[in-house]
Amino acid sequence: MGQVIEKVIVQNLEDIFLFKRGECEKGSIRTIKMEAIVDTGASLLCLLPSAIRQLGLHDSKSRCVRTANSVVERRIFKGANIIIRDRDMSMSVMESDETTPALIGCLVLEALDFVVDPVAKKLLPNPDHNGEWMTDVFLSQTR
Repeated sequence: MGQVIEKVIVQNLEDIFLFKRGECEKGSIRTIKMEAIVDTGASLLCLLPSAIRQLGLHDSKSRCVRTANSVVERRIFKGANIIIRDRDMSMSVMESDETTPALIGCLVLEALDFVVDPVAKKLLPNPDHNGEWMTDVFLSQTR
């Protein structure tokens, strides 16, 4: 089984709001386009510190993270708009180190309703939803 690579666009959400209010031009929305490894073992979108600086995201908190090598502390940043294909979601991103490639984690996949086909090495729209972007919300009633 090989790596699944996907194109991702990340934008500064504050810049998007400024544009929508007419306070800046569309071209001033800080945006990065990159290829990232789909990693279902990761939770969030993990970006290089240089990418986070380029986007101008705000440091929110730190969290202990278990990596393949050790437990490390990583910073979480708010204010990212993540776009994969025609689907976008605003969520926090995690800072990686400068030697780790960008990773698309399982929370991003779940939010955007994608699944991984490891044989074809592709990201697919969730076939349970006929390829349409859908969010599952199940309520349980207890008495």
